[in-house]
Amino acid sequence: MGSSLEASVLIPALLGIGTAAVGVWQFSEAQRQANRRPFLEQQLALCFEICDIVAVLATDSDRGRWEAARRDFWRLYWGKLGIVESAAIESAMVRVGEIVPVLHESVAQIPLTALRVPSLQLAHAARELILKSWGVEMEALRARAYEEG
Repeated sequence: MGSSLEASVLIPALLGIGTAAVGVWQFSEAQRQANRRPFLEQQLALCFEICDIVAVLATDSDRGRWEAARRDFWRLYWGKLGIVESAAIESAMVRVGEIVPVLHESVAQIPLTALRVPSLQLAHAARELILKSWGVEMEALRARAYEEG
């Protein structure tokens, strides 16, 4: 009789402790994800922004838009992109930076068609970083798009 009383007390106590432990773990995991989210969102926004800027430099012949993109490229190159970029994006940015003039007076002809391949390389590096950072598998996205399309 004593062991059934012990079991009737012990089992609920162990279940309560287990439930509390799972709750603490779930809260910790949710907090960890919440702390990462602002960084990931900034990384995502900057990746899209720099890819768009380099695409303008590679394709746009409007001098005003092109010059604004040139300035934005160097602002991000020397600034906040360095906070969120991967090694692959850094390498792609260096390749682009070897082509994009620092001063606007040194631009002979726009767009800089020599930037087309480096622009795609940068976009692909950004895609890989974003997919990895957000835990997204490209094949799963392609499969879903195929099913929906």
